[in-house]
Amino acid sequence: MPGFKENLRLLAAFAALLMLALAAGCRGFFVNPTLTSLAVAPTSVSLIEGNTQQISATGTYNDGSTKDLTGSAAWSTSDSAVATVKAGLVKAAATISNPPGTATITATSGTLTATSTITVNTGPLTAIVISTTTPNPAAGATVTFTALGTYTGSAQQQDITNLVVWSSSNSAVITTITNGSGAVLSTATSGATTSVTASLNGITSGALTITVQ
Repeated sequence: MPGFKENLRLLAAFAALLMLALAAGCRGFFVNPTLTSLAVAPTSVSLIEGNTQQISATGTYNDGSTKDLTGSAAWSTSDSAVATVKAGLVKAAATISNPPGTATITATSGTLTATSTITVNTGPLTAIVISTTTPNPAAGATVTFTALGTYTGSAQQQDITNLVVWSSSNSAVITTITNGSGAVLSTATSGATTSVTASLNGITSGALTITVQ
C-alpha cells in the first residue's frame, strides 16, 4: 500500500532526527548559535611611537562555544593621530604631538562591542615604581598593587599595572599576583614577609616588602 510505505518513510525520518537530537544533546543542538558576548585581548596596551600590537577578538555563543572573530570583526580607533587599527593590528603613530597619547580601539561584531585602551609614548620604558596601600595585610586578605612606568620623552608616569609581570619572593605569603591583585594565603603566619617586584620590557621595579600582620 502506497500510504503505508509513505508512513514508514516519515516514521524513519522522524526517528533519525530524534536520534540526531539525542546524540547532539540539548546544549549543543543549535542550528544557528547566537553571539552573546565579545571580548578583546589584551585590554590595555602600551606602545612606543611606530610600534605595533596585535589584538584578538573572541566571541562567545549561546551554545557555549567560542570563535576567533579577529578577522571578521569591524575595528575602529577613537584617535587615528595616536593609533590606527586594521584586522586587530594596532599601529602607533610615528609621532604624537602631546605624549603620552591615548586611543580606544573598538571591535564590533553585530550589535556587540569590546574595547582596548592604547597608550603611545615617545620612547622606551626607563623605570617602574610600585606601591600598595596595604603593606601589612592580614592572612587571607587581598592586596592591591599599582605599577607606574616612566617613559623617555614623557614627563607623565603611566599606569602599567595590567601590563607588568608581577613576582612574589615567598609563595607561603603570596603565590601569584594578577593585574595588580594578590591574595595572602590564609595559612600565612604573622610576621612572614615577601618581596614583590614588577617587570616589563627588561625593566624591573625596586622590591616592595609585604609583612603579614
